[in-house]
Amino acid sequence: MYLSRIQLRLERLKPSMLEKWRGAASYAGHQWLWQLFPQQETRPFLFRQEPKAGFFVLSETLPLPEHALFSIETKPFNPHLEVGLELSFQLRANPVVCKNNKRCDVMMDAKFQAKANGIAQQNWWELQTRAAHQWLERQGDQHGFSPVASSFDEFALWAGSEEDLSLQAATSVKAYQQHRLQRKANEPPIRYSSVDFSGRLTVTDVALFQQALFHGIGKSKALGCGLLMIKR
Repeated sequence: MYLSRIQLRLERLKPSMLEKWRGAASYAGHQWLWQLFPQQETRPFLFRQEPKAGFFVLSETLPLPEHALFSIETKPFNPHLEVGLELSFQLRANPVVCKNNKRCDVMMDAKFQAKANGIAQQNWWELQTRAAHQWLERQGDQHGFSPVASSFDEFALWAGSEEDLSLQAATSVKAYQQHRLQRKANEPPIRYSSVDFSGRLTVTDVALFQQALFHGIGKSKALGCGLLMIKR
């Protein structure tokens, strides 16, 4: 596997491409990142969009070393894993639950239930984040890891974040966003939600955890969700 830090060169986008980027960045980014993997019939990568048109990309094959639209840095990614290993992590995921054979946004479902049960609005966010944490715990059961308490966000420092390091409780929800992407004027928009998690985890099953690392967690991987970023 290969982990790449990729920067989109916005100044090289044609006006039509720049308009597409402004209206549907994650969809456009997915399409353009494909150009770094020519002759691949199925998507060989996961990606995560960062501020200022940056991306982290995890891929089965090497991306092109040069491209007109991107600056590209790549390194091999083959972490040594063992049961009990504790890691810092970040994950942007699309948490959903199935109800009446339909996928529901975990956060919105929790809000709907709180509202229906007459719970005061100031308590909704706590219930929404609790539902998101419970989703993550279920993913851990399936994918060979267990979220644990963390002291501070080491990944933010490693990834070059300008945010101050701060004390955290157990795995935290850093952000929640609802997305609406318009691909073409005559097509219905793409709608999905994303939750940014950060904290620490413990590996409980090496094979399952490696599968999650290499193939992602949850839905909407083609739109920049599912890439589990880890660091010792």
